[in-house]
Amino acid sequence: MPLLWFKRTSWRQLTIFIGIALLCGHNQIANAAGMTLPQAIDIAVQSNKDLQAVRYSVEQARARLLQSGVAPNPRLDITAKNDRFFKNEGEYVAGIGISQQFSVAGRIGQQKEVARVDVALALSEIKQAELKLAGEVASRFYSVLALNRQIETRERLIDVDQKLLLGTRNRFKAAEVSELDVNTAQLELQRLTQERALLLSQRITQLGQLNQLLGRSATEILELDDALPTNDPLPSLADQQRQALSLRPELRFAVLNADRAQANQALARAQRWEDWTVGVGLEQGHQVIDGAPPQGTGRTLGLSLSIPLPLRNKNQGNIAESAVIGTQAYARIEALKLNISNEVTGAYAETERLQQVLSDYQRNNLELSERNVRLVQQGYSQGLVPISDVVLIQRQQGELNIAYLNTLELYLQALARLHIATGDYAGYVPEQKSP
Repeated sequence: MPLLWFKRTSWRQLTIFIGIALLCGHNQIANAAGMTLPQAIDIAVQSNKDLQAVRYSVEQARARLLQSGVAPNPRLDITAKNDRFFKNEGEYVAGIGISQQFSVAGRIGQQKEVARVDVALALSEIKQAELKLAGEVASRFYSVLALNRQIETRERLIDVDQKLLLGTRNRFKAAEVSELDVNTAQLELQRLTQERALLLSQRITQLGQLNQLLGRSATEILELDDALPTNDPLPSLADQQRQALSLRPELRFAVLNADRAQANQALARAQRWEDWTVGVGLEQGHQVIDGAPPQGTGRTLGLSLSIPLPLRNKNQGNIAESAVIGTQAYARIEALKLNISNEVTGAYAETERLQQVLSDYQRNNLELSERNVRLVQQGYSQGLVPISDVVLIQRQQGELNIAYLNTLELYLQALARLHIATGDYAGYVPEQKSP
């Protein structure tokens, strides 16, 4: 009775199980309670230790801005002269005064403008780091999703092979098959078990690296939302390129570098005139004249003005250098625009191509493979097909599903690169305050 049940019933159930589990399992919507990709990116942006260290560069730039607006300190000038080491007749001159440097060409204002641009550059640099971090999180996140499906597929195949091994052993006891059939089924089961163990190890590694990016301990438990991105058609390439040029922080950084070059050029021009120095002082002295009556003590109030003359040093070298730096900055902007457009084009083409390959797998290959499995299992149950053919066809289906999942991972990684290329993940990043 058990063998008859296995022949007539279990193969139909097993076929249904394989068809549903292997084919439909790839498109399942899983654990919605787990961490989503936007949540993971947000946590990483807030908690990543390396990014937290980079953020201090903004405070440094703001401190430089504060310092750039401070005028030079006044100077206290004290003078004293006497004839103690000569005739020692009581002659002396003593004075006290205050002098102050001040800019006549707007140097301080230009320095503040350069410092303001430096703050904006620091903020833009952080945005670049945040976008790069978002891309790394997305890559690890999608790797874990793909590994989860690879592991699930091996587990389903293991379950199928365990049933096959059990049925083959029962038929061996009934003298319907040889020991070779049992050994073949057992070896196939062991191969799948080893593959699953390797995939589990890879998943532990990926989760540890993802935890590191999130600013958490590598061993901390991490539950992810296993739902895949929708397979909707991509927006047009032109739209993606325009989006990239508007969102990529590298381009904003390059534009700010050009602004800084202009501010530096204005500062260099202002520095052609060095600071003037104005001083005011009080002087008191006593003079002794031979043969004349004793002289009284005299006091004078003095005013001084020191003006450096730009005759030879007109800061011409710094002015020329800042002009060249500005020209270079604009050349880099044009080069970066081309690089971004080409990067988007490459990522777009790769994503679109893999999207088409996945669609072909889903429409044709997986369904045909499932039909072959049903046919060979029916033939084996009727004694028409050897177990080697069953193992071969089941392995073929397993390898096809594994190839599909490998393609799925390539697609997810390409999709992540496309989002980074277009600056999409910047939408998950909180905006920094302007200087």
